[in-house]
Amino acid sequence: MKNFHLIFLIVPNLLYSQITPLNTEFNQDIVWESVFTSGPQGKVNRGIVDSDGNCAVIFMPENMTRVHKIDGVNGQLIWTKTINNTVGFGITEFYDSGRVDYIISGGKSSSQERWVARLNGDDGTVIWDKTYTSPGNAWQFDGIRMTIIGSDNYIYASGFIGGDESGTIFIVYGGEAVVMKIDPFDGTEIWTNINSDSEYSVSLVESSNGHLYSAGTEYGEDLILTKLDKLGNEIWTQDISNTSEIIPADLTISSNDILYYGGHSGRIGPGDPFDYSCVSLDTLSNVNWKKHYANPRGYSLDHIRNELYGIKIGTDGIYMFGGTGDEGNYSSVNPPFLSSDIWNGWVLSTDWNGDILNSYVFCQDQVNTATEYGAMIDNGFIIFNDTDAQGDEEVGVMKIINGSNSPLSNNFLNPNKDKRLIKIIDCLGRNSKPINNKPLFYLYDDGSVEKKIDIY
Repeated sequence: MKNFHLIFLIVPNLLYSQITPLNTEFNQDIVWESVFTSGPQGKVNRGIVDSDGNCAVIFMPENMTRVHKIDGVNGQLIWTKTINNTVGFGITEFYDSGRVDYIISGGKSSSQERWVARLNGDDGTVIWDKTYTSPGNAWQFDGIRMTIIGSDNYIYASGFIGGDESGTIFIVYGGEAVVMKIDPFDGTEIWTNINSDSEYSVSLVESSNGHLYSAGTEYGEDLILTKLDKLGNEIWTQDISNTSEIIPADLTISSNDILYYGGHSGRIGPGDPFDYSCVSLDTLSNVNWKKHYANPRGYSLDHIRNELYGIKIGTDGIYMFGGTGDEGNYSSVNPPFLSSDIWNGWVLSTDWNGDILNSYVFCQDQVNTATEYGAMIDNGFIIFNDTDAQGDEEVGVMKIINGSNSPLSNNFLNPNKDKRLIKIIDCLGRNSKPINNKPLFYLYDDGSVEKKIDIY
């Protein structure tokens, strides 16, 4: 396939300091792309690539959660699961006894309580389904936006209680941030930390020394970072100075414990423009740098909205995923790109200092396509789209192999595939789940064994 490149200078806007790409590739290096139209459609919220190389994506039709498992080799649907009376926000892999399962999260029931469930990765059947309630009135709503699997093999969840809006993964305010620890084998709540200094825990990561970092926010205020231990104790909550313009979306961490907080920032302009935003900071909440990015297709900075929804660490730098398009009366065409009226997915990669490495835009069937999340794979990435291809607000997935995120990168910082836990055994060699105050042996697929005692 012939490569198309649009060339234009990097010219930061002096007032708002956007950085624009030198060149952007359009619909290049696509291995496969799929659009799934069977059944109710709904907003795509998150997607992953699991340890087997397959994809899983969670989306939210009206009053239901749907999950698709997709073959990572050819893009074909393996199975789909629907859970009614829920809103699905997050999905994470949980590997247990040689099988990939999925932890899904969001809200449940008309009052939207915090909700987490575990699905069997082979066929999508529900292993357990738990709702976690808190006091509140009829106009307050709760949710779990995302989960991670900690180094101790427990689920850690981030979200909110008492929010002022239901049925959306977009940031809601008026509530309190929540971080939870959950038993992956039955969904039992181990502890819950409620932070009244933040209205939402947007995302959660674990550092190399086992501390948790929660990305928080308050309406119209600076971004927030909270540090916790695995007992659920808050160590500190800090404002991140001079970040009040950023609407947060995601948090990631490198292997050398540098945090990257991603979102998008609004500006004054006739088209209500937005820019991708990324803040680099250390685990003491000291800011290394803050940068804004815009205009991958060379259209008017006054009109184009660039909305970031996911941020990931690659072997060669930072990857930002989102959408770019316009919502107003502005309309322009800049070949080889489609009209500015048509939303495209935008993947932007930078080095560790936030300087642009590559810029890519993608569109399915030449209609509105906004990337809602992305996942790294060797030599590329997979993107999960909301697309109007073959319908309206359908699920679109694309696999890109373009040499980025190479496992041989000289700029390597963070392994793309960590060692995988095979099983946990006790001193007698019997299979076990994590148990406090008891020595256990963690067996990994690289042949290593770790002896651990979690003291509580």
